[in-house]
Amino acid sequence: MLSRTLSALAAALTIVSPIAHAEKAHVHGVAELNVGVDKDTLRIALESPLENLLGFERVPKSDKELDKVRRMASQLRQADKLFLPTPGAGCKLVNVKLESAVLDPALLGEAPVAAASPGQAAARTPQPGAKPAHADLDGEFVFQCAQPAALQGLEVKLFDAFPGYRQIRAQVVTAKRQSAARLSPKANTLNW
Repeated sequence: MLSRTLSALAAALTIVSPIAHAEKAHVHGVAELNVGVDKDTLRIALESPLENLLGFERVPKSDKELDKVRRMASQLRQADKLFLPTPGAGCKLVNVKLESAVLDPALLGEAPVAAASPGQAAARTPQPGAKPAHADLDGEFVFQCAQPAALQGLEVKLFDAFPGYRQIRAQVVTAKRQSAARLSPKANTLNW
């Protein structure tokens, strides 16, 4: 029963309803990080304004901006360099998923949408006279841990990789507890 409850809580932390997402205002320099531990799986969900990662939060307008998006996606796909679980836990990165309403999935290293609906295409194409969007990037990072009992924390290196971050609001759910913390460049470790 506890495992099912924990799984439901961890899933709830990583799923954001489109309505809640649309209503939630974001703050530049700040991101949300939800961490769930269930048995041998460490799941990390990141919700961040693109401004923190790229310096802009709209459809890329030049080759230079497209290249910046590709470099950002490449860094995030190497999540085992950005999120460092307790070394003795033997955690290995097994999956990364990145998405943004204004960035083409292919730029993020995701499989392209086979038949995009007109609404999806419009979300990635600037509309004439449209105001710039304040877009986010959502990332999900999954690790499998060989020694889950040794998993007691996570060092977050996003501040080093992306200087646009000033603060990360983190929530952690494990089988034993729930906690919250505010991370900064000088205090970048979650312990549980």
